[in-house]
Amino acid sequence: MNKKLNTRIFITLGLVVLLIGAMVVAGCTDNIKKTGEVPPPLQKQSIKVSGSTTVLPIAQKAAEAYMATHQNADIQISGGGSGVGLQQIGEKTVDIGMSSRDLKATESTKYPDLVKHIVAKDGIAIVVNPKNEIRGIQAATVAEIYTGKITLWTQIPGAHLPGTNTQIVVIGRDSASGTREFFDTHANGILKGTPPTKSMLEKNSNGAVAQTITQTPGAIGYVSIGFVTGDVKALPVWYNDSSAAVAPTKENVLSGAYPINRELFMFTSVQPTGLAADFINFIRSPEGQKIVEEEGFVRIG
Repeated sequence: MNKKLNTRIFITLGLVVLLIGAMVVAGCTDNIKKTGEVPPPLQKQSIKVSGSTTVLPIAQKAAEAYMATHQNADIQISGGGSGVGLQQIGEKTVDIGMSSRDLKATESTKYPDLVKHIVAKDGIAIVVNPKNEIRGIQAATVAEIYTGKITLWTQIPGAHLPGTNTQIVVIGRDSASGTREFFDTHANGILKGTPPTKSMLEKNSNGAVAQTITQTPGAIGYVSIGFVTGDVKALPVWYNDSSAAVAPTKENVLSGAYPINRELFMFTSVQPTGLAADFINFIRSPEGQKIVEEEGFVRIG
């Protein structure tokens, strides 16, 4: 008799649980029908990120990895240059602005509430065509090339190109580029405020500079170390009459031995929240910093 009673109680409790569950589901469904609202976990979150073509590959790979495990996230990435990214985040037309340089004084004044987030470290490599036999170069010589004082490879010891055309083709970045801003004006840059020669060919991305170097035996240019491949030759550089040239490697950037080094940034208009905060935190996390290294850059810690 007790066994039958226990069985009836168990069945009754099971029916009650099923009934409550059905009521909850029905209630949620009815609420969606009445209000048209989808519960928060199902809502799509979207952010726009724009700016530096140096930071671009880091952001793209990180966005792919983040969205693979956050199905409700939509992260839209575009380039345009550091100047574009900073202007757009300053005017709040994007959620994150990417930059390969810090704010200029005029930008800090115009957009005083911008918040800086360091996402990686980088070096700017001096690159030539692999056919050029030069093995290293003085920083002062690079400056003389970019200011038009040296125009022929025969003027540089150790440089040699097949054939008779020894004209140096100077390749640089466009005015919106954070890489150019650093190269031209920063204390750790090359030109330190001296304007480059008007004959310099301006390119709108690191990739475009590297491609031009590959196709032009007499060319010299500068790119982020994340864009150095076997198609270009990155030159070790002598600084301040040092006894040894320093190669633009990750190790030398991290230690500071390679002076043309910098930090890479993401800027937000205020302290970020929601998806913008989560995405930046992801890039700064160990998983995100692994992506930074895989893309050829230097982790922040």
